[in-house]
Amino acid sequence: MVMSASARVGKSYVFMSIIISTAIILLILTFLLINSWQAISEIGWGVFSSEWHPAAGKFGILAMIYGSVAVMIIALTIAIPLGIMTAVFTAEVLPAKYRFYVKSMLELLAGIPSIIYGLIGIVFLSVWIEDFFALQSGRTILAGGILLAIMVLPTVITLSDDALHNVPAKYREAARGLGLYPYEVLKSAVLPHAVNDIAGALLLALGRVLGETMAVMLVIGSIDRIPVPFLNTLLPGQTITSKLGREIAETAFGSLEFSALIFMGLLLLVFVLAFTILAQTFFYQPEQRLYE
Repeated sequence: MVMSASARVGKSYVFMSIIISTAIILLILTFLLINSWQAISEIGWGVFSSEWHPAAGKFGILAMIYGSVAVMIIALTIAIPLGIMTAVFTAEVLPAKYRFYVKSMLELLAGIPSIIYGLIGIVFLSVWIEDFFALQSGRTILAGGILLAIMVLPTVITLSDDALHNVPAKYREAARGLGLYPYEVLKSAVLPHAVNDIAGALLLALGRVLGETMAVMLVIGSIDRIPVPFLNTLLPGQTITSKLGREIAETAFGSLEFSALIFMGLLLLVFVLAFTILAQTFFYQPEQRLYE
């Protein structure tokens, strides 16, 4: 079969896009690795300690890793089930004439700048947590996780809604023809064909959770310490991004502290790439027929 000129151009364009994207990722990884090598070589495994004290030459990033993981778990635990259930409602239950307006509002919420969410978190969320739990300050790890859940919820809902809505109607019709109830149609015919796209939506939400800086920095506090007890999220903390946002501009370029901060950025990128690869490995599956 002879490929047309337009098809050859399209194939070349896609191939070049893949090459350029891969080269950019490798370039970023190389840049971060070079600038963090001082910390890797001089601090070694001590970089994974829990004490950050630049004056004493201690640059342990474990507290920041804990903070990032904690807010990620809190945010995704709230946003994923709520977002998917809402998407099921908007795609499968809500009448089409209302769906447009609901999706438009959700997309507007997804486009609100993160600094606005951060200001709202300071004025309302932190104050509510402080009053509800009788704390001295509401700027806690829990506040950061809840705020991130609110921020990523519109993204999870609107992309999951698109994934469900784009499942061809023939699958629903075939399932109904077999006498399945509505929830069985959703479970057996719709979700299996939308799971890949939903996984992509969750991956985007994960990327925003791990990469969000300004909003988290305003509500999480600024304590470089792992909470005691370990699971107490009602204490101030620090994430990798909030630490970088606070200190990278005030640190001398080329110093050991600067290198340790760049190493945190390298670690964050590795986390995101690892989650992306895992998602593609475990959630990607060839489309299956309904009757298989």
